[in-house]
Amino acid sequence: MTNRTVPVGWMGAAFGVALALAAGVLVYYGTGEKAVRTALDVTARWSFLLFWMAYCAGPLGALFRPALANLSRRGRDFGLAFAAAHLVHVALIVRLGVILDRVPLHGGLLVFFAVALAFTYLLAAMSFGLRLNPLLWRVVMFLGLNYILIAFGRDFVLGAIKTSTTHKEWWRVLDYTVFAALCVAALLIRLAASMRRR
Repeated sequence: MTNRTVPVGWMGAAFGVALALAAGVLVYYGTGEKAVRTALDVTARWSFLLFWMAYCAGPLGALFRPALANLSRRGRDFGLAFAAAHLVHVALIVRLGVILDRVPLHGGLLVFFAVALAFTYLLAAMSFGLRLNPLLWRVVMFLGLNYILIAFGRDFVLGAIKTSTTHKEWWRVLDYTVFAALCVAALLIRLAASMRRR
């Protein structure tokens, strides 16, 4: 894999939006545990939208040529923007750990999300030109992208189920349901594009 131009503008804008969202939440709600958890929710959703575009850019471009042909070439840009924006989310996790005086997650859940985080920055390193055997590169891309989607899906799908049974606020249920639906839609779009290529 050869070195390519780094989409600094995309990465800077994505990071800046994530930072502004987190700062806005913390300024409005304060800097306590509840505020940090709210900022985590907001930045997770921003990161996911960028990841969703990275995951679906190529398949959407393949499915809707020529209208979205240019989109298929932007997957890497969206992926690096996601990795940059997610740094703010990671910083908030560290901040929550300081507030709680412990690691916010533990056991299998900690390992599960740590692997997703490792895949995020391994894929970013590969986008910067980390050289791998072409077959290994394809395997890592496939596993990494799908694992990250599953990690987001775990949060959103379980969140949709939980909020629909425990919360009366319709907007909380809608929030999780929309993002859970996007996770399912991403898989269906990839599957449809794969079938069309065949």
